[in-house]
Amino acid sequence: MPQSEFEGKEYQKPEISAEGRAFLEARARRKRARGEDLPPIYQVLLGQVHGSPEPQAVETSPPEPGAASEPRGSLQAEPGDRGPKALKALLDSLPPTREELQAHPPPPERVGNPLELADHLLARAEAEGTLPPLTEPERRVYRFLLALGLERLARTLGPGRPLPRNLSQVVAFVPNDALRWALGLANSSFYRVIGSLKAKGLIAGGAWRTRATLRVKGAYRSGVYAAGSLYAVRLPHRTRRPRLEREDYAHPWRDLEGDVAAGKTAWGLVGESSSPPKEDLEALALLLVFSLPPSAKPKALAIDSPTALLRAKGGRRQRVEALARALAEEFRDPGSVRFYAHLLWGALRLEDYGLRQGALEVLAWAIGRVREAVATAEFSRRKVLRPGALLASLLKREGLLDQIRQAPQWRVA
Repeated sequence: MPQSEFEGKEYQKPEISAEGRAFLEARARRKRARGEDLPPIYQVLLGQVHGSPEPQAVETSPPEPGAASEPRGSLQAEPGDRGPKALKALLDSLPPTREELQAHPPPPERVGNPLELADHLLARAEAEGTLPPLTEPERRVYRFLLALGLERLARTLGPGRPLPRNLSQVVAFVPNDALRWALGLANSSFYRVIGSLKAKGLIAGGAWRTRATLRVKGAYRSGVYAAGSLYAVRLPHRTRRPRLEREDYAHPWRDLEGDVAAGKTAWGLVGESSSPPKEDLEALALLLVFSLPPSAKPKALAIDSPTALLRAKGGRRQRVEALARALAEEFRDPGSVRFYAHLLWGALRLEDYGLRQGALEVLAWAIGRVREAVATAEFSRRKVLRPGALLASLLKREGLLDQIRQAPQWRVA
């Protein structure tokens, strides 16, 4: 093209497309994760993406004696600035990479007890405007159902695990009579509140039934009995209506025959107690006795107190052997007694010598997950054929199995 055709025309910078901008930002994130400096061409292109004008030479003079200097950590990008401040502000605004999240995971959303977490979520929903207006009884019932579901989910996830980011609901099981009595509500008022919460899209519920043989009017009768109520509780800061799935009804929430034989029923609780609990935490602890499934509750020959083996000064060998045999019998894996004993000794060794705090808690959590999977499989087509392999997989995912294998074989008996 002749030079004359360029005369009198202004030069226009080509605009960077959205795909190009995403590519540049991804490259900047990778280089930042590796600790590398951005090349000058990247700085120029990133400055064009964010609409920074051309740099201008600015004369700087040394600071006067006694003048206050700018704090080192207060880097703020000024309009028209394309220097280190603007580059640092740009890099800080980019989302973290996968490597950065693994190196510095975000703190878990769970704070304190389940009631405190429920209050935190309620306050967040009120700030975002996603929570419909509630009366005081409705808010109290919804708060406790939310806390019961959060506690059950926290025990399922394991210690230190944050709530999933896409979580929209939790599932809670509780006998209505126990919930109504613990909250001090009349029978008619309680069911009016439940109906109102369902109409507002905060909960969805239904009766949970199980087969059992109970003594009715002086004779033992086998049949299907309603053992409690199952609720899908919407998180307050979400908008999707909750719903119960088939798997929720198939889950073994309660051993009705065992509870009746032990006298642990909602009717017995109401009849024995003169007044409902005064403290919210006391009421929550009382409801958790009914809410948690049998697999999440301590058993006689299980690790009901993970620190019991640590505190025992003598007889550790007998305790570990009894626990290993009990686990092998429970999981129908009699040939793996030495494997379960190896896990118990390894967790004790890590605790005793300070190689990993909370190793026994992680082991107890994994055993509880295996129990829950085995119990749930009885009601579905998918069976857990090798509970020991599932236990090893859970421990390997938590990093405990590798630590047990690599730990020095120091004496712990």
